[in-house]
Amino acid sequence: MRDTVRDTVKNGMLLRGLLLLGIVGGLALVFSCSGYASPLSEREMRKIWLNNGAVEGEQTFQFGVVDWISGTVFVEGSSPLMSATPQEKLLAGRRAVVQAQKKLLYLLYELRYGLPRRIASIEVEGEVVMGHVDRRGVRDGDYVVEVALPLRRLLEECVLWKATVR
Repeated sequence: MRDTVRDTVKNGMLLRGLLLLGIVGGLALVFSCSGYASPLSEREMRKIWLNNGAVEGEQTFQFGVVDWISGTVFVEGSSPLMSATPQEKLLAGRRAVVQAQKKLLYLLYELRYGLPRRIASIEVEGEVVMGHVDRRGVRDGDYVVEVALPLRRLLEECVLWKATVR
């Protein structure tokens, strides 16, 4: 009877150990493959620039603007402002920031892979590093935020997990 209890305890400890090892190994895999790229070389940056038309200065894309000289990307997010109450302004501001974050992911996809001429829809999932909100305010009944982010941060720190373009 004691042997059975010992075997059961040993097997339980072995299973716990294997489970812990699997969890630690899985976390290591997730963090090592989570998409956080190593810094891009000048050659890789030049390739991205060439693949996008080798425009000197500012280049307008469907989801934002890239200033190739200063190495900065700009996107705008907006949300309808239903009323002028402080709470509504706060909520509209948050919605506008979320839209700007989505546009950063869309722009990342556009820079990396390009877009077809006619696009019906694009869906992306990923993680974005928020840039500096340069300006926020009300324009034509919408709450608008303008966000700037260094191009290198967009390309190196933002991650696309999944994208569907139709």
